[in-house]
Amino acid sequence: MDEDKYIRKVQTSVTNFLYNGDDYLFIVRNKNKRIDPGRLNGVGGRLEPGEDYMAAAIREIEEETGYKVAPEDVRLAAVGKLEGGYQEDWVMCFFKVKVPTKQVPIDTHTEDGDLIWLNKDEIFDSEYELVDDLNYCLRDIIEDSGLVFFTAKVGDDQKIYEISISKQLKV
Repeated sequence: MDEDKYIRKVQTSVTNFLYNGDDYLFIVRNKNKRIDPGRLNGVGGRLEPGEDYMAAAIREIEEETGYKVAPEDVRLAAVGKLEGGYQEDWVMCFFKVKVPTKQVPIDTHTEDGDLIWLNKDEIFDSEYELVDDLNYCLRDIIEDSGLVFFTAKVGDDQKIYEISISKQLKV
């Protein structure tokens, strides 16, 4: 077995889809950012050393939006792995989180980009380009169709050119 093919730095991260009714909170990444500039994504970020995915989700939500949520408010919706395209591979957990109001507790203009609410029926037809992996899992997350797992190969343009998806259907 060729062990070298397994040697690559891996980043771990969370992406959170906060919602109130049929509206979802997104960040439009600043165009000067290295990762996904100008694209629409959920709020989140990298795990800190020793941190688990749930704790990271709750921390990132508070840091980026000011919302204070508890573990019972946070539901795992997808797990994904991106290979190539970035300086390192990524292993990500996607969470769906209900919030009590659309009034974002902190300023909607952040260091990383602008926070905006979009209705679920407008997301895919909006003026914004989605971070590419969302094109493959966001509909399932919004529709609560079950837990999504995917692995994708990403090109230098940070676009997916090959993907494998499996779903654990909701019972």
